[in-house]
Amino acid sequence: MTAIGVLGPVRAVRDGTPVDLGAPRQRAVLARLVAGGGHVVSVDRLVDDLWAGDPPPRARAALQVYVSNLRRVLEPHRRARTPARVLVTVAPGYALRLPTAHVDAWRFEAALRSATPDATSGPVAALAVLDGALACWGAGDPYAEFGGEPWADREGERLTRLRATAVEQRAGLLLELDRPHEVVRDLDPHVREHPLRERAAMLLAVALYRLGRQADALDVLRAVRATLAEQLGIDPSRALRTLETDLLRQSPRLEPAVPAPPVHATPGPLPVTAVPGPPPAATGPDPHQVWGRTAELARLRAAADRAARSGLGICWLGGEAGAGKSTLVRQIAGALADAGWRTAVGVCPPVEGAPPAWAWREVVAATRRFLPSGETEHRGLRPLPDPDGPQDARGGYDEFHLRRAWTAHLSRLSGHGPLLLVVEDVHHADGATLRVLRHLAAALTGSPVLVVVTYRPDEVTDDVVAARAALAGVPAVEITLGGLDAEAVTALLRRHGVHDSAVLRTVRERSAGNPLFAIELAGLVAAEGPAAALDGVPAGLGHLLARRLARLPPDARTVLRHAAVCGVEVDVDFLLAVDGGPEEPVLAGLEAGVAAGLLVEPAPGRVRFAHTLMRDVLYHGLPLLRRTRLHARVLAVLREQRRDDVAASGRHALAALTPSTATDAVVDRTAAARRAGTLDADRGDQATGRTAPTWADAPVGRSSRAGRPVDERPVRRQPTTATPDCDSPNSQPANSLRRPARAEVPVGHSVAPR
Repeated sequence: MTAIGVLGPVRAVRDGTPVDLGAPRQRAVLARLVAGGGHVVSVDRLVDDLWAGDPPPRARAALQVYVSNLRRVLEPHRRARTPARVLVTVAPGYALRLPTAHVDAWRFEAALRSATPDATSGPVAALAVLDGALACWGAGDPYAEFGGEPWADREGERLTRLRATAVEQRAGLLLELDRPHEVVRDLDPHVREHPLRERAAMLLAVALYRLGRQADALDVLRAVRATLAEQLGIDPSRALRTLETDLLRQSPRLEPAVPAPPVHATPGPLPVTAVPGPPPAATGPDPHQVWGRTAELARLRAAADRAARSGLGICWLGGEAGAGKSTLVRQIAGALADAGWRTAVGVCPPVEGAPPAWAWREVVAATRRFLPSGETEHRGLRPLPDPDGPQDARGGYDEFHLRRAWTAHLSRLSGHGPLLLVVEDVHHADGATLRVLRHLAAALTGSPVLVVVTYRPDEVTDDVVAARAALAGVPAVEITLGGLDAEAVTALLRRHGVHDSAVLRTVRERSAGNPLFAIELAGLVAAEGPAAALDGVPAGLGHLLARRLARLPPDARTVLRHAAVCGVEVDVDFLLAVDGGPEEPVLAGLEAGVAAGLLVEPAPGRVRFAHTLMRDVLYHGLPLLRRTRLHARVLAVLREQRRDDVAASGRHALAALTPSTATDAVVDRTAAARRAGTLDADRGDQATGRTAPTWADAPVGRSSRAGRPVDERPVRRQPTTATPDCDSPNSQPANSLRRPARAEVPVGHSVAPR
C-alpha cells in the first residue's frame, strides 16, 4: 500500500516504510500531481509550473526522468515493460491513481464534504467525521517546502481555508452539543490567527457567553469590527451585528438547545433547576451549580427576606473574573422563585457607544411581561420600548423623565410581589446607570425590592465609589467572593472529569479556588493530559489575565515580570537587588500589583502572586532571550548574597542557558561539597575543567545590570550571623512594602517550587 501526504512536509510511505522521493524538483512533480486531485495534468502545465514559466531547453526530458524515478520508488516490484498503476501516463500528461483514503489532502476534502449532520446521523456522528478530517493534518503548512511557487501557494491557501472552515464547522457542532469549553479552547487561537473570519468570532463569542463571560464575548466581536474597519474599510455583517445585540440583551436565542437522551427524541432546551443541589449523576456538569457558596447564599436569602418585610435593600456582590458572581445570582434567583419573587437582569456593557443606562433599559424590557394585561400601555412607559426599538422612540424623554418613568414602573410592579433586580458588571457602568440606581434607592424605600449589584473590585471606578457613598443610607449587604475551599474545588473538578489526586492538588493550587480557572484547567487536562496541569495556561484564561495586566502601567508590568522570573513568592529586598535600579519604581510597581489584586502580601516585605496562573502568563510572555538574561541576573544575586539554596541556584542556572552560568553552578556545588568534606579536590578540579577556588574566593557572577562584564573580584567572607535564613520572617509591620532603610532589614528570598 502506498500513502502520500502533503498536509505538512511532502512524504510518501509504502507498506509502512518511508519512501525517499529524491531531489526537490522530483518531489515537486509528485506534489503537483497530488494538487491535481487525481485528474490528468498536462506536460505543458507541469513544465510551466515546475520551472516557474521559464523552462530550460530539455525540460520535457528532465520531466520524464523525474516520472521514471518516482515510478521506481512508488512501485519497486513492478516488472519491466508493465504499465504503471500509481503514476500513470494519460494523454496529454500524467495523473496520480491512488484511492482517496491514501492521500491525506484528498481524504481531508472527502471527509469535509460528508461531515454535514442529517436526520439519521446527527451532530455526534458529524463531529466524529470532522475529527477524522482534521486528524489528516500534520505539522506545518501544506506544500510548505514549495512556498513561493504560484501553484503551491494557490493550493496551500485553498486547503488552509478549508481547514479553517472545518474548525469552525466543528465548533458549531460542539455548540449544538453544549460543549462551550472545547469551543473556547479551539477557537481562541483560531480567531487570533484569522481575525477577519466573522463566523469564527461569532462562534467564540457565543461559547464565551455560555460560560458566563459576556464581557469577553463582546470584546471578541468588537475586535472583529475594528479589524474589518481598519483593514478593509467595511462594516461587519448583519449576522454579527444581530449577535452583538443579542449578547447585550442576553437573548434566550443564545442558550443551548441540547437533544434529550433518546437518540430520536426531538431537540429542546435544557431545563435549569431552581433548587440548589448537585445534578443527577447521569447528567454532565451543571453550569449553574454553585460549589462551596453556602454561606453567601444564606446571606443573600436573608437580605431578600429582610427586603420583603421592610423594603428596599442592596447587595454589593464583588469578586474577580471567574469567581462565580453570575452563577450565584442565578442560583438565588431560582431559590427565590418558589417564594413568589420575580427577577430582572440588566448588564452594563463594556463597549463604547452603548445607549445611556443600558442596564436599566434591559431591566425594564424584562419586567414588562410581569405587568397585568392593560398596564403595559401606561403613559409613563410609552417612550420606553424594548432596547432594540426605534431610536426616535427611545429619545422621547430626557434622562430626568426617563428616571421618573422607570421608577414609577418598578414601583407599580413591586405592588404585585417582591422583585429581584440584578445589575451585572457595574464596574463598566456609565454615569446614567449610576444616577438611575441612586434615584431608585430614594423612590423605592418601602417597596419589597432587592437590588443585587455585581462588580470586580480591581476595576471599580471613582463614579462607582461615589455612588456607593451616596447610597450609604440604604440597608446593604457586602459580599466578596474569594476562592473556594479545597473540598469545593475538589468536588467541582471531579464533576469535570479530574480524579487523579496529584492533578487535583496541582489544579487547586494554581487556580487558588477560582471556579472558572479550575474548570478551564480541567478542560486543558482533559485535552492535553495530566502534565498540562503543571504549567499549561488555557487560551481563554491567558486572554483574560492578559487583559488584567494591560490595565497596569508599563513600569509595573516590568516589575511583575521580574518577580515572575524569581518565582511565585519573592522577597522585596531580593527583587530590588535583581532590578539593580532605584527603589521607588520597584515599590510602586509592586504596590500597583497589590492594588490590582494580582499580588498579595503573605508577610512583611514579601509578595506572592495571587494566582500561579498569573505568574505563568507573565513568565511565558517574556521572550526567551530576555527570560534567559533575567535568570542569569537572579543567579548572580543569589551568588552575591551567599544563598545556599541549591535547588533555586540550579533552577536559575539551567534556565540561564549559558555555558558560563552552568560552569559557575558546578563550581559552587564543588566548593560546597568540599566544605562538607564529601569531595576530593582533584576530582572537583577535573569536573569543572579548571582550578576550583575556595568558597571565599568564588567569583560574584554577572552584575545585576545586563550587559556588564563578569566581576571576578573576590568576595569578602560575611559573618554567619549577617545572613538570615531565607524563610525567616522580617520584623517590619504587616502590609508594608516600604521600609525606612534598606540596611536595617535582613535579606530573604523564597522561590516557590513549580
